[in-house]
Amino acid sequence: MEIKILKGQSCYIPGRVNVGLWKDGKDGCFLIDSGGDETSGRRLFRLIQENNLKLRGILNTHSNADHVGGNAYLQKKTACPIWASSIEDTVIQNPFLEPMLLWGAAPFRALTGKFLQAAPSLVTQILSPGERVPDTDLTVLALPGHFINMIGFLSADGVCYIADSLFAKEVIEKYRFMVAFDVEATLATLDMLEKLEAAWFVPCHAEPVEDIRPLVNENRKGIEALSHAVHDLCSVPRSREEILALLVQKWDLEMNPVQYVLNSSSLSAYLTFLEKKGLIVPFVEKGNLLWQKKH
Repeated sequence: MEIKILKGQSCYIPGRVNVGLWKDGKDGCFLIDSGGDETSGRRLFRLIQENNLKLRGILNTHSNADHVGGNAYLQKKTACPIWASSIEDTVIQNPFLEPMLLWGAAPFRALTGKFLQAAPSLVTQILSPGERVPDTDLTVLALPGHFINMIGFLSADGVCYIADSLFAKEVIEKYRFMVAFDVEATLATLDMLEKLEAAWFVPCHAEPVEDIRPLVNENRKGIEALSHAVHDLCSVPRSREEILALLVQKWDLEMNPVQYVLNSSSLSAYLTFLEKKGLIVPFVEKGNLLWQKKH
């Protein structure tokens, strides 16, 4: 684990989930997300100490467990404040809500592991898009789509931390399903990022890039491919579960119960997207909620 400087005070820590780090120009730093679990928190704490820095706060982009898993350990060790957007703060403080939202009820045991349910931590301040994070030169950006109220941060150095607003090409090709809460909002965020002027863009699941446009294009293509595949399968009435099974077979994907629930939830977002565009309609037949192309 190492701190890599991108420009000026704006840095990042490469990992399975990239973590942002902004130095305050004195002896302090702010983390942008905290990794997936207590081990991540321990490693980040050690890294900060090795670099003679003090943790001034954690800025959470959203409440998914792989972004807030280190919060509890770091807050216990340093008493640092934690900032997050509204609604996401509720999930961070009540992390059972993430698997509950994905499953739609009290989650079964496989969904309560650290991948979906982090340890709770205390959010001390709410952030809103357009405002400056206190004691920093970081401006809050709205990044809706991936989860309920995701945000990112743009530094005065021109480094933009964009959370899970897009994914690496290899991730898209491997998993096919990009986790989405709202597909229409995801596309709007991609449009915004494509026009945004910044020196660097730092996604959490892709390498930092100076030109975001090729990565935006790959993510648009991935969304379009999944949208078209779902739409095509609705040529005849099919349930969400049947559509998911057919896509998994088509792309030869392997899933465990956690991945099934994530993909099922994302598929729901695509069905909503297509229904809102007037391309498919839902109806109930023999106790099954079915989807079919609108004629």
